[in-house]
Amino acid sequence: MLNGIFHIRFQSSLATVGEGYAVFDACGVHGANDNHIFRGLQSGEGDALRLTVEILHLHGEKYPTFGPLSAVNLDLEVTETMPEGFRAVGSIREAHGIRLNVVGKKLGELATID
Repeated sequence: MLNGIFHIRFQSSLATVGEGYAVFDACGVHGANDNHIFRGLQSGEGDALRLTVEILHLHGEKYPTFGPLSAVNLDLEVTETMPEGFRAVGSIREAHGIRLNVVGKKLGELATID
């Protein structure tokens, strides 16, 4: 399971789609940028880690790759994890022809209670 605070970059087969910040914890994935909210779930472990993430448009510029949709759902498989971040690949449920690469750079750990 991914755990920590990450800078996330979404890249489609066409271009860089967008970026933002996300927190990964046992409850799931929670994040945002100026115009979108990211929220979702983690499932599986190790080599079988999967992410299901909804990107919800709030206001301002939409991601051009997503067209007029106000929300999209991503199905991602984490292909690589390392201390400095992760890589994942997958697709947009509403547009199966668009493949996505997601790169997460770890910025920090979550607070812990001693």
